[in-house]
Amino acid sequence: MRPIIALTLLLTFLAAACATHTSSDPDVATIPAPTAVPTPSPTPDGQVTIAAVGDIMLARDLIDLMETNGALYPFERVRSLLEDADLTIANMEGTFTERGIAADKLYTFRTPPRFAAGLAQAGIDLVSLGNNHAMDFGPLALEDTLAALDTAGVRHTGAGANERAARSAVLVTIDGVRIAFLSYTSIVETVFAGPDSSGVAQATVDAITSDVQSARAAADVVIVALHSGVEYTDAPQPEQQQLAHAAIDAGAALVLGHHPHTLQGWEYYGDGLIVYSLGNFIFDLDADDLANLGARAFESIVLYVTLTPGGVQNVRAEPAFIDPGEDRPRPATPQEAAAVLERLDALHEMAGPP
Repeated sequence: MRPIIALTLLLTFLAAACATHTSSDPDVATIPAPTAVPTPSPTPDGQVTIAAVGDIMLARDLIDLMETNGALYPFERVRSLLEDADLTIANMEGTFTERGIAADKLYTFRTPPRFAAGLAQAGIDLVSLGNNHAMDFGPLALEDTLAALDTAGVRHTGAGANERAARSAVLVTIDGVRIAFLSYTSIVETVFAGPDSSGVAQATVDAITSDVQSARAAADVVIVALHSGVEYTDAPQPEQQQLAHAAIDAGAALVLGHHPHTLQGWEYYGDGLIVYSLGNFIFDLDADDLANLGARAFESIVLYVTLTPGGVQNVRAEPAFIDPGEDRPRPATPQEAAAVLERLDALHEMAGPP
């Protein structure tokens, strides 16, 4: 029987004093928990809450801010929103390296490897690397990125030393629920992994179908991160929808999208849920960017999804906003949150059936 999905957008500001993070449960010992967090609250057997956010980019001005204020600086004001989940997922845009040659493209992102620790300190357990920035500084930089994430205790998928590694799923078990996580990009401004060459996992219908079916045989729930679409567009593009639909058709329960750098709507398709774009989350956007790009690039959410072996049971969005004066996100004000939720309602209509 198809699970019932309550697409309820609840404006609930979570107090940091009440925040918990349960990734230290013995069942998920392979996913290190951040240090000095409160004792986790028990989660009912067979039910898992994930928190998902969009693009995280820790380069440019954010490097100077982290040099002065520490690796946790970009996440400090939203840390409580990230900790109140069994598993927290993000898309990591860029590299953790001080080596390599910049790719011939407009934007390349590079961050000193020591700042990868901020992800774990913020409560982020797992990142997708199947995007158009993981190879910004070539194979050596990718090696450094993977090593920095491993040292920080942050799991990753979507990029690797070869195609098999890039397309391999991360498997975790939380409260008896086996979850597989895969990551891909369809953006060609990158280097795709080959049989014997490093790169990122290319999003094709065939690759996604094959990998999801294999992962489904080993897991109760499959989540796919899809880096696709066109920047600063409100509606998902045909290729974006085709790839997301292929993931659900193959057995995925949830598709988490990014790359448009703005929020896009959600679609209930088949037996799964597609979130076409989670927007920006950590980006060095200032007052000039606000004037040029508008509020859409600054509006963000933390998406909470309740999973069981039957799939997605509930989803809600907690609005956030990138503060142009601080270059980091914070919980949205009531006025900002109302605008985000109202806009999401309109975006859902563009994405597909409610």
